[in-house]
Amino acid sequence: MWTDPIMFNDQKRYLQFVYITSDLMCVVILYFLFIPLFSLCTNGGFFPPILSEQIMDKFFYKKFLVIFFFLFAIFIPIFLLVVFKVYRYIDVQNIKTIYYQAVLLCGIVTFFLFISLLYFDCPLKEKIYFSVISGFLLLLIIVLNRIYIFLLIKRKSSNSNLIKHLLLVGTGVKAQSISEYIEKHPECGLRVTGFLTNQDKEIGKTIFNKKILGKVDNINTLIPEYYADCILYTEDKGYNKYRKSLIKSCFLMGIDFAFATEEFELHDKGINIKGVFSEQIGNVELKIVKFVYIKPLSAFIKRVSDFIISSILILLCLPLWVVIPIAIKLSSPGPVFFRQERIGKYGRKFILYKFRSMVVDAENMQEELMHLNEMDGPAFKIKHDPRQTVAGKFLRQSSLDELPQLFNVIKGDISLVGPRPAIEKEVISYTPNERKRLSLMQGITCIWQVSGRNQIKFYEWMQLDLMYIDNWSLIQDFKILIKTIPAVLFKKGAA
Repeated sequence: MWTDPIMFNDQKRYLQFVYITSDLMCVVILYFLFIPLFSLCTNGGFFPPILSEQIMDKFFYKKFLVIFFFLFAIFIPIFLLVVFKVYRYIDVQNIKTIYYQAVLLCGIVTFFLFISLLYFDCPLKEKIYFSVISGFLLLLIIVLNRIYIFLLIKRKSSNSNLIKHLLLVGTGVKAQSISEYIEKHPECGLRVTGFLTNQDKEIGKTIFNKKILGKVDNINTLIPEYYADCILYTEDKGYNKYRKSLIKSCFLMGIDFAFATEEFELHDKGINIKGVFSEQIGNVELKIVKFVYIKPLSAFIKRVSDFIISSILILLCLPLWVVIPIAIKLSSPGPVFFRQERIGKYGRKFILYKFRSMVVDAENMQEELMHLNEMDGPAFKIKHDPRQTVAGKFLRQSSLDELPQLFNVIKGDISLVGPRPAIEKEVISYTPNERKRLSLMQGITCIWQVSGRNQIKFYEWMQLDLMYIDNWSLIQDFKILIKTIPAVLFKKGAA
């Protein structure tokens, strides 16, 4: 009998931070938007606006203390829920477990509102009425937000922090039961990429709408073709001989390795394990080995920072959003934006946006210019590219052509800091170890960008990215962002 569906611990932990932050934003919206609007709609027959001058004069006699109070009124309810570990109990299948935090939070906020109204001269009935209505309004906002998050996890096919893609090794009973369970419970945030087999005759067949993609011993060539962030060994008979090679491949590529058996030798010379975690899919107990690991809190802070900084930069660059398109249109016919499919974290494909810096159909002209390529390896760069337009040359040298990528950051396709997303034909030619650069969110800038860009050879570029992954930290990201400013201003290594 299957147990209630639950997420992996890292997913659940990340979701907790999403809930806490979104609940905080809902309370802010209540206090500084809906309550003043609600008060104004009473036309003076009820309670005056919370932030009106009249209240600021009466409440502790100083505006500073009013603001101080409201900050506490916003943070204390969330703080109490965190202290009493209310957010720790998240089960996306159980509606009661999902929404009881919302009810508790609304109750605490309603209490704070009522206490604050005791300082004003108005009937007790109106104080209760106002507090209760505000509490119900907050409950509505939070519930709608929770429903949105629930549906997002259930329906979305990819999200680097909330959705995990498993490639199952084996096609037997256990593999099939795991796949069936995941298919029936998408709200757990798990997706099956496909199956690996040890028999040629099984390749191409489907199990619960998922294909058997190939043989286990071809995993190094299959992984670049499919989006998977975890290899799950399902303990089927006939696969024992692949154990060590699977672990080595996962280590080289920075992919998680999971197994559903207690007897499993993990320790091998030259393999650095960042952590081993216990997880569960239905009633199947798993151990997940991580060779690249970022704590959920760090991942959440990185995502929030990306969103805030990108939003600010987009607003600060508003004049450029007008000037650059005009310059592009004047310099050559064609669209303002250039869209290109790139490979993101763990091989996920997405569309990267840039300001167009070359003539239309420039990609189809690349083969004719291969003899001018100044980069080694699969990368392609020409310092004085004949395909560049007049405006495009300036945009490339100033890196302003990459400005639209800020929208990719907001969407969650890439991060501000991370290995640069490559095109598919470059990724296919990667060695397993080079593919490890896909184990973190790709980014606009990284060590390569602040160390000379096109002046650095391909092998050195890959090594810098791998060094960034092995030593990742929020502090390192901040340092790279700071170093990117002079690198862009002085056009260091720009093509």
